[in-house]
Amino acid sequence: GQPSALEMKHLLANLFFALLPPSRHTVNRHVVIRCSAPPPIPSVDVKALTVGTIVAGRVLGVGEDGSYELDIGTGSPATMPRSESALLPNATRGRVPGQGYADLSAGEVREALVVGVAGSQVNVSVARAQRALAWRRVESLHRADVSYNATVIALADAGATVEVERLPGFVPWSHWQLPEAAWADRKALLGSRLPVKFLEVDAGRNRMVVSHRRHAVQQRLDELSPGRLVSGRVAKLVPFGAVVRLADGLEGLLHVSQVSRLYVQNVSEVLTRGEELTCVVLKVDLADGSLALSTKMLESRPGEMLDDRAALLARSSQIEGRVELRQ
Repeated sequence: GQPSALEMKHLLANLFFALLPPSRHTVNRHVVIRCSAPPPIPSVDVKALTVGTIVAGRVLGVGEDGSYELDIGTGSPATMPRSESALLPNATRGRVPGQGYADLSAGEVREALVVGVAGSQVNVSVARAQRALAWRRVESLHRADVSYNATVIALADAGATVEVERLPGFVPWSHWQLPEAAWADRKALLGSRLPVKFLEVDAGRNRMVVSHRRHAVQQRLDELSPGRLVSGRVAKLVPFGAVVRLADGLEGLLHVSQVSRLYVQNVSEVLTRGEELTCVVLKVDLADGSLALSTKMLESRPGEMLDDRAALLARSSQIEGRVELRQ
């Protein structure tokens, strides 16, 4: 029969608390409802169900075919493959990323997404319901532009994969500012926590790109404001300038046009990899966490960086506060 008003009140209250959004430093969790005296699942007209509908389902057990059976209030148990019972960031089944296995106990109530309706038979997926909710949380975090403590779950040549709300996010190596010593043994980073900020979130394309660099820069805005002096080593030479790595691993670009007030055609003729440099912060881009650096702002005369660098660097070490930026 229909549940009483009191039973409906208990069920809705449990659903409300289970779906409260997490804090920015959440410990990721499954949406599980446990009641000492569980109310019945509200009755649902199976004819009103369509693919994509979110329903509450109580686990009844495992059927003869190995699938879970859930009471979703239609009068007939809904079925769910065991591979659809959890959202896992590094598991993929078919074309939808994230489906994985979990041991569900009889009596557990979980949200499930309807993936198929044929007469009275309904197929559901807990993983896809969790995935839809996770994307909504990530989109909310992205809009709020907060930092999130992600977990490193995989490493590749181009970057690392991290877990954000049980979804996979990609961190390009250029956006993970590692200290020099950490590059030698990057495998030790697996399982570690990494604070990141979002660069791109696109649920429709299953795409999430995050940046540790954005987080690191925003934590150091006072010391990285324009005109401040920073010290580091030349990590890489590129056709358009030099990448300077600071002591904590944060990197900035010294553009070839910012090396000296005299024209420099090829930065490799002026700088060498591993060379120590003192630079002036020219600009901080909060959108991607990039740093623009300059040495020409330290010159007392055009070309000093080219023909008397030792004197320039010695004088720079005595500077306190900010350098006035010139055009």
